[in-house]
Amino acid sequence: MGKKKQSPLSVFLFIVKHAVLILYAAACLYPFLWMAGTSLKNRQEALANPATMFPSGQLHFETYAEVWGKLNFFQYFMNSMTVSTVTVAAVILLYSMMGFALARINFKGNKVVFTFFIALMLVPGLTVQIPLYLNMVALGLSNTFVGLVLPIINGSAPFAVFLFRNYFRSMSGELYEAAKIDGCSVFRIYGQIYLPLALPVIGTIAVMNFIGSWNGIRWPMIILRSREKFTLQMAVMYLDQSAFKQWNVLMAGSMFAVIPVILIFILLQKFYIQGLTSGAIKG
Repeated sequence: MGKKKQSPLSVFLFIVKHAVLILYAAACLYPFLWMAGTSLKNRQEALANPATMFPSGQLHFETYAEVWGKLNFFQYFMNSMTVSTVTVAAVILLYSMMGFALARINFKGNKVVFTFFIALMLVPGLTVQIPLYLNMVALGLSNTFVGLVLPIINGSAPFAVFLFRNYFRSMSGELYEAAKIDGCSVFRIYGQIYLPLALPVIGTIAVMNFIGSWNGIRWPMIILRSREKFTLQMAVMYLDQSAFKQWNVLMAGSMFAVIPVILIFILLQKFYIQGLTSGAIKG
């Protein structure tokens, strides 16, 4: 049998759809390519020809060495990596347990607790910045990594609980009952059966929270004062305070801030997509 002939309208819509997608992809890629190209220019060319995407002559990789070494970017990189890693680990551990409890343990107020967390998704994070700061100051956690991380972990709760709870509910209830009959404790069922099967959601939560904590700048600017505790994003912002911007230096610092996010997404993109489609839909 031959292929079904497509109508002119369907061909036209196909072309328009893909043209729009290509234009959108180009619009998204242009800032990144400009950033990468500018970071490889020397100071004079970056200042004289800021609109050009790539350097016209020699590539200047020494700017990366200058930013990394002389400007102490390694310390800021490690600060951000520590904050993001601790955040991701705590979010996965705490809210996977909560999602499991809401999905498989019947207790009074179960649905009320879940509804409360869903309602928190509608609260803008900006509205709680002042109360959070006052609480951190009262607890003596201002200008500390603990005071930086705790509110980020707390702010990640609604969506993480939503995904974990729905994913665990999508799994067969007979699995839980069979494990209980075999004498498994609740924590053993959670840790040895349910959690290993939740890799798609774990991947989704890991990517979202790593990117969110890594790119966050408003809360670090509020809670941190000591320069040695600055995150990488803050270091990039304060990288060049001169009258004439050193665009090549700024873009090299921005590349250091962007590359880890790209690598994390590439490594976990399969789990990220699976977790969104399973945990967000099934419930």
